[in-house]
Amino acid sequence: MIRLPTLTLRTAVMLPFTLILLLTVGVIAIAQHNSYERMLSEVSNKLLSSYTKNISNDLNLFLGDPFKTNQTLADSIQRHRLYQPPTLTVLEGYLYDAISSIYISQEQINTIAFASEDKYLVGYRKEKDHQYSLLLKDQRTAKDLYIFDGNSYHHPTSHKIKNYNPLERPWYAPFANSLQAGWSDVYTNMDENQTLTISAASPVMQHNRLIGVTVTDINLNHINDFLANDARSTTGTTYILDDKGLLVATSENQKILSSAFKRLHPSNSTSPLIAASGQYIQNHQLNRLNRSTGFSFSYKDARYFGRITPYKDEYNLNWSIVVTTAETDLLGQLPQQQMMGLIAALILGGGALLIGLSVLGQVTRPITEIAEASKKLTESHWEIPVRETVSLKETQLLINSIKSMSHRLQQSFNSLRKHVLFDSLTGLLSQQGLVENTSKLRVGSEAGLVLIGLKSFRNINDSLGHINGDQLLVQIATRFQQVVPSNIQLSRVGRDEFALFSQHITTTEQIEQLAKHALEMFHRPFMIDGIDVMLRARAGTVSGPLPENGINEWIRNASLALSEAKQHEYPLYCHYQARMMTASIEQTRLTAELKHAIDNHEFEVYYQPIIDLHRNLICGAEALVRWNSPSRGLVPPIKFIPLAEDSGMIIEIGHQILYQACQQTYQQIQAGDWPHDFSLHVNLSVCQLLQAGFIEQLEVVLEKTQLPPANLTLEVTESRLVSQPLLTTHVLNQIQALGIHIAIDDFGTGYSSLAYLTQLPFNSLKIDRSFVNQMMATDNYSAVVAAIITMAKNFQADTVAEGVETAEQEAKLKALGCRYAQGFYYAKPQPLSEWSTEMVNKPTNNHQLAEYQQ
Repeated sequence: MIRLPTLTLRTAVMLPFTLILLLTVGVIAIAQHNSYERMLSEVSNKLLSSYTKNISNDLNLFLGDPFKTNQTLADSIQRHRLYQPPTLTVLEGYLYDAISSIYISQEQINTIAFASEDKYLVGYRKEKDHQYSLLLKDQRTAKDLYIFDGNSYHHPTSHKIKNYNPLERPWYAPFANSLQAGWSDVYTNMDENQTLTISAASPVMQHNRLIGVTVTDINLNHINDFLANDARSTTGTTYILDDKGLLVATSENQKILSSAFKRLHPSNSTSPLIAASGQYIQNHQLNRLNRSTGFSFSYKDARYFGRITPYKDEYNLNWSIVVTTAETDLLGQLPQQQMMGLIAALILGGGALLIGLSVLGQVTRPITEIAEASKKLTESHWEIPVRETVSLKETQLLINSIKSMSHRLQQSFNSLRKHVLFDSLTGLLSQQGLVENTSKLRVGSEAGLVLIGLKSFRNINDSLGHINGDQLLVQIATRFQQVVPSNIQLSRVGRDEFALFSQHITTTEQIEQLAKHALEMFHRPFMIDGIDVMLRARAGTVSGPLPENGINEWIRNASLALSEAKQHEYPLYCHYQARMMTASIEQTRLTAELKHAIDNHEFEVYYQPIIDLHRNLICGAEALVRWNSPSRGLVPPIKFIPLAEDSGMIIEIGHQILYQACQQTYQQIQAGDWPHDFSLHVNLSVCQLLQAGFIEQLEVVLEKTQLPPANLTLEVTESRLVSQPLLTTHVLNQIQALGIHIAIDDFGTGYSSLAYLTQLPFNSLKIDRSFVNQMMATDNYSAVVAAIITMAKNFQADTVAEGVETAEQEAKLKALGCRYAQGFYYAKPQPLSEWSTEMVNKPTNNHQLAEYQQ
């Protein structure tokens, strides 16, 4: 063993001190440069992304309004039959009002017109000084298109196009064939101006036959002005490309046509900056990547940053937005400041070296004392890396102590790291372990992820116990390892969720096949403590190029797909789509608005009458909740009721509706508008039914509103009662003891047994509308309805048929012995302010009911 020479402490410290100082200055310089480049990249990406997003949003409004205008014109022509050939004077007046008055604020619109299958055309073109020119081809102009120097046929003609056939124009033929509204390709007008134009086109139908197409033109010069206006807040350059890579518009208002009147590629633009960026895009084919991509290029010894972003809409518009900006515009004087900082660091480093050498003798004295004290550090949890390079008498004890401490800390660190990267229960990778394993993959690498979640695992834990539940998870992990190929990374990312990641399975079909294969293992039972346990599982899948945010973003997306898969019985898996994130964001926003609506009492009661079929009288009404949102308008119940039930807010909503309905019913009875035996039906969520203190809340509502219990009927959906049968039966008995009636809603659609039905307290059964709708089509449904009516009579309960829409259905229900009915045949749900009090007190007949429904 070779022994290193023993040096004095002064010599041993002086040498590394000098080297470390020089190394530090060098590292600072390199780190500063790398930090500058990294910051420059991040700043350019964020700035250009933000600017592109603003342009995209503004462009949505800029193009969206003319498109909606075009669709409105088409709808009006179709609805009011404005096209009356061979003379188009009626349509001529309507289009003139549209461009000169109704849509005058939409300055980007250049022309509004309508062309027919008869090869007629009428429209108006904006001129300077708010003047308009009539474009006309009908029986008055024979086969030619006349452009008049004014807004009527009696003005002089400014231009004429012989043998004009609108059916051959690019804004007519594609949309007449597809019968779908959309944007045309960029084209040149045939008028005297021959401007470049895009058009919004909408087919117009009459009696399921195409009669023509409405067209709304936007001059590309307007888009140039739009981009120039948006570019005022930045020094960069902005332009738009179409799907062929040709220029559509630029913020510099440069020409986009060549001398041969053909549109230019950006690389051929007269703007040097646009040409340079366009050449880079063309060389690297960035416009074909179909995703937002950042890039940088050099021009005149200066560096520029750019970003190309796809811009698409649902009406076949397929453009790309390109923005560029100079490096100097991003960071200003920072490069010069960086150099000054580096020089200052060198000066300070040199000064520190001189001062350090002078005080070194003073520094070495306490090191011996530190060596003695370092023994105490071996019990601490500090991580102190030590590398023995020379042998020093004074530091030997210190080094040995630090080594001992480092070794112990390393063991603790390894144990902790294993706990973080691997699931302690199953031995699979944890979510953090999966993230770390995939962190080195290049962004954009093709891969696939399957997220498998168990259904009702909490119920299994409650029934088998948490220890057995953990053993079940271990068996699931073991079975996964047996059936899943070895090149797929397995991980447990949640309590009852497992992830399968593969770099070799990249297409949607392949990843769905992997999900299907993995789910097949749940077809066989698991044996836990001598008990066969069958599990149900669902899967969410995602595949394609890895995003910038890595696997965590995929896990989130797959979780959204898994949530959607759990909402349906089939299929067992669901592939992630962008709409799921949009829906999730919308659900979050709607949840917040729903909470705000509860606090502000935005819910109101609509009433749908219930008809006594024996007496032809309205004997009651069902109270239905409606949400009149200040921002959304009238929100359909199907959109917010499921969300309210999932979030638990249905309890407060139900309480507000119950109180409001009882109060209004009592007031109507006291005013003599409703009879004293009027029956109010209010829907009751099972969440409300099972909440603690519900009976006390119900008593308080009746006490405050003074509504007699006999006037109130609470409706509970049959399928929801079976979740906790003993508890629900107990609470229903308490409700009935108060004198309140109970109705079983949507009867016949649930899965409750007749044995369970015999235990339920109820006063009436509501026959689901699905039976009533099919009752006239087949005797099978009539037999079911008759059986329900007979069964209700045997239980000494009434029946209420829902969804009655025709006189034939009413007659059939009467013949079968049904006592009560409700539906659109009688009336739609209406607020109390629109309720007809006459119908409550007078016998109804079909004529009166029809008037009420209207």
